[in-house]
Amino acid sequence: MRYTAFLLLVCMIQVVFPGGPASAGVPDRKADREAAAGAIDAFAIDVYRRLAEDDGERKGNLFFSPYSIASALAMTYGGASGQTAAEMAKALRFAGDAAALHASMKKIADRFGAISGDEGVIDVANRLWLDGTQKLLPDYIALAGENYDGGVESADFRKGTEDARATINAWVERKTRDKIRELLRKGDVTGDTRLVLTNAIYFNAAWREPFDAELTKEEPFRTGRNESKNVPMMQQTGMFSYGETPELQMIKVPYGFFPPRISLLVLLPRVNKSFTQLENLEKDLTLESLDRWTSDMRFRRAALWLPKFRVEGRFELKEVLKKLGMKLAFGRDADFSGMVADPHNEEGDFCIDAVIHQSFIDLDEKGTEAAAATAVSMIRATAFRPETEEPVEFRADHPFIYCIVDDQTGVILFMGRMMEP
Repeated sequence: MRYTAFLLLVCMIQVVFPGGPASAGVPDRKADREAAAGAIDAFAIDVYRRLAEDDGERKGNLFFSPYSIASALAMTYGGASGQTAAEMAKALRFAGDAAALHASMKKIADRFGAISGDEGVIDVANRLWLDGTQKLLPDYIALAGENYDGGVESADFRKGTEDARATINAWVERKTRDKIRELLRKGDVTGDTRLVLTNAIYFNAAWREPFDAELTKEEPFRTGRNESKNVPMMQQTGMFSYGETPELQMIKVPYGFFPPRISLLVLLPRVNKSFTQLENLEKDLTLESLDRWTSDMRFRRAALWLPKFRVEGRFELKEVLKKLGMKLAFGRDADFSGMVADPHNEEGDFCIDAVIHQSFIDLDEKGTEAAAATAVSMIRATAFRPETEEPVEFRADHPFIYCIVDDQTGVILFMGRMMEP
């Protein structure tokens, strides 16, 4: 008999907030990132490439939160042992000592948590909801508490399933300012659920220089070689961190609060005759190439056109993670002996059943509203320097890749592909 043992949820939300102090100089990405930051970014690109590959010929919009997924799986990784832990570390790009990795995740969360309310806010919150029939190991409770600030609450999943689901959903809604509702749907927790671990992240920011809504006009966005559709195109001319290669233009549009410096990074391929430029960019996209491309970005005057858009997505990541090498965690040979006292008992073997990710972004003249949720369910398995030249034109009127990035650490909070606004 299969028993649902563990469900982990991560919610991320971004809403508009008035602008804050301006940044001086060009944002510098750390040459030697925090261990977790480098892992998150490498994992982000791995997941992006797999999702783009699985999308096949459809070539639709993509959007997800690498930070959300990596945070959820990092907490799960904290309870893995043996070869299961080794596979998870490889898939998640975690290198070196596990304790250092968790400490680095904490350092990143603390960085976001240090923002004052007047400048903006990024709140990170975790909670474990434990059924009375299960026992977490003291060391795992300490790891979750010290590195993820994850307190433990009791939940009666066997006799009060719907009450437990409502309680957890209310917590998620409260932590995300009511932007994520009914994250746990009916059937996501049952009388067999043993543990639910929730993580919520709230990000509040507007553009440092808002777009003038009166300048937004319907203009064509090229969706294919000989295809286009009219979309609301925002316009702004100003100083931006900008870079280019023969095949690519890059621009960072900063959000208003400082510190930290957080920007929307847009990777806009130059159009070729066969209209394969986005596929070429995706093929060449790696953490190393991204670092190389962005390392020469400098402040210069740019005339920017950027479409307003709204995207929603939902992904089942189990097969993606398996393709990245994380296989044992999903089967009877999984080893989560660092999490529970009895990973193998008469009910079955403690393992991951599913990893589900949902996401949302709404980008307009004022700023960006974005949300993401990740669920990892586990079961008992029985078998500046200003320049004076003319402004460069950056017209995002054809498919592009975009990221919301913490400029200091390089952490990619959100990542997506815009094919059709």
